[in-house]
Amino acid sequence: MRETKTTIVKEKIGKGTRGGRYIYVMEGKDLVHISNYASKRLLGEYEDEIVYEVPLNKIVGKVLYCFDFSGTGGAFLCKCKIEDFEGGRPKKYEYYELLEKRIHEIRELRFRVRDSKLLSLITQFEHSFIPMIKEIKEYERIQDFKISFMGHQERLQNAFENPEVYYFTFMSLPDDRSRINSLKVIRRWIYQLWVLKLLCDAFKVSKFKGHEYEGKPYWWIEQGSDFSTTIAKTPIGDVTFWLEFQPDKCAHMLGMFIGKRVSIRPDIVAVRGCFERTKEFVDSKRPIDLIVECKEDLFDAWRNEIESQILPYRETFKPNNLIIASFEHVPDIVKT
Repeated sequence: MRETKTTIVKEKIGKGTRGGRYIYVMEGKDLVHISNYASKRLLGEYEDEIVYEVPLNKIVGKVLYCFDFSGTGGAFLCKCKIEDFEGGRPKKYEYYELLEKRIHEIRELRFRVRDSKLLSLITQFEHSFIPMIKEIKEYERIQDFKISFMGHQERLQNAFENPEVYYFTFMSLPDDRSRINSLKVIRRWIYQLWVLKLLCDAFKVSKFKGHEYEGKPYWWIEQGSDFSTTIAKTPIGDVTFWLEFQPDKCAHMLGMFIGKRVSIRPDIVAVRGCFERTKEFVDSKRPIDLIVECKEDLFDAWRNEIESQILPYRETFKPNNLIIASFEHVPDIVKT
């Protein structure tokens, strides 16, 4: 009996979509991860490397797409065939370019998914969250400001600039659980930004001020930032808003000392007055006028947070008002 020839394919497992390289085979309109063809999975020479031993007859002649991410989160796409591989990596390719420049070629393709929860989240994202992004961007255009994503916000920026690119970045992660976790983080941010937009409408904001670049105001989007998100001119005077408000840079470490998770970042904080830096507001000893907690998941997914997060926020921050903005239905008895 003739022995089946095999080849090796090496993947680099990064921190999600930072520093990873993930390889897929095109099957019709589907993108199928290389692990589905492997006869063996081995540890690589490096800690972040996985080696797949793949029978050649399963993938020879087929198109392979390598989704390659830089250490800073830049997304690249490589198109090649297994015949182009040497030592487990492609040495030749049809192209290796920024993903956004080749999105037109792969936009009709879809990653093969097994998890029904992931399929449901993707459908909801397309039907509900992409329209939220469009509403936010239209508000950005009308009010003539810019949204600036600070820190490690590459995927959130992808979602806002081109949802198609975002789909191919987070879905390139081979594991459905990793895909779900990535998508849920972005959904949360989008919903918070959308609720902030609704708040600005409710406050009848006429213009934004504070942070400016080239004469245009912008929203500073960063978790636990030293800076406020934006300052708005309203009929009741200036109002300062924060997303993921954190009163002190080290506040997130509190849980290490008391041995349990501690909620220290309300989703949205609003206060009367003009405060560019978080410390300015903390030092002013002014009260928080409003905290808004944004809940984009089904009620059962966050019901325990009423006791573990929402009520502690009221006790810790003592806001004059607290709102829970739930995207899904909340039972009347719970509201009471």
